[in-house]
Amino acid sequence: MRFNTVAILSPGDMGHAVGRALRQSERRIITCLLGRSERSRGLAEAGGFELSPSLDDMVRDADIVLSILPPAAAMATAEQVAAAMRATGQTPTYADCNAISPDTTKAIGAVITATGAAYIDAGIVGLPPGKQDRSTQFYVSGPDAEAFEDLNGHGIAVNALGPQIGQASAMKMCYAAITKGTWTLYTAALVTAETFGLTEAYMSEVEDSRPNVMAEMRSMVPRLPVDAGRWIGEMEEISATFKSAGLPPGFHEGAADVFRLLDRTPIAEETRETIDKSRTLEKALAIFTDALNKPGS
Repeated sequence: MRFNTVAILSPGDMGHAVGRALRQSERRIITCLLGRSERSRGLAEAGGFELSPSLDDMVRDADIVLSILPPAAAMATAEQVAAAMRATGQTPTYADCNAISPDTTKAIGAVITATGAAYIDAGIVGLPPGKQDRSTQFYVSGPDAEAFEDLNGHGIAVNALGPQIGQASAMKMCYAAITKGTWTLYTAALVTAETFGLTEAYMSEVEDSRPNVMAEMRSMVPRLPVDAGRWIGEMEEISATFKSAGLPPGFHEGAADVFRLLDRTPIAEETRETIDKSRTLEKALAIFTDALNKPGS
């Protein structure tokens, strides 16, 4: 199967880069921006997207719809697309590529397949296409997952995990558990050290004993607030995944709380394009601790 027209909801950091990569294989990339921000409009333009005037028009034209959104919006978006499928009578393949739990992807799959459309469970691992030498990994599963291999190439690597819905999402959850989850652990430890007046001594010890950890702290922790609001839901989905596996869900419930703290800081008002890249880890920690100590925090 050839997916000549690919609809992407929505053209955020990952979505617009995926669209730009797919255009290299001479595909038409479309989206609907109703209710979206000016930033999304700018990213859609940068990715070479065509704009559909309505969701119905987008569904009518698409061969496949890729849902690439904050996880908290995944179900609502699937319901809106399913309604457009029923209204138009068109049923393009729907791939949910969001950071959601196996149970959530199964629920979304039921919404989509009720329209007669094929559903693919997908999980994205890695930076957006074009941001690193390694291809962005798309793990896919479900009875129709092999069709997704048509999108392989140009910075996108498709990895099929079998016919069971939920496998791809579980893969994403396990991966994000140790990346974003670890960054929140770093943040919690650093803010605790700051609160006790130990930042200089603590960072010196980590620098001496775990230099690679200190390098990642300096690289990642100051910029986490920019994405914190979107990643709260992802941590909640990881918690649900751990719980369904019989493990304690509390690790990433705590991670979600750390992201809630970061989302209250002034840094959260910046974007990946506007963030102050000169801000040091020390300055960021002072801002984080100030937010922690504010009444109502």
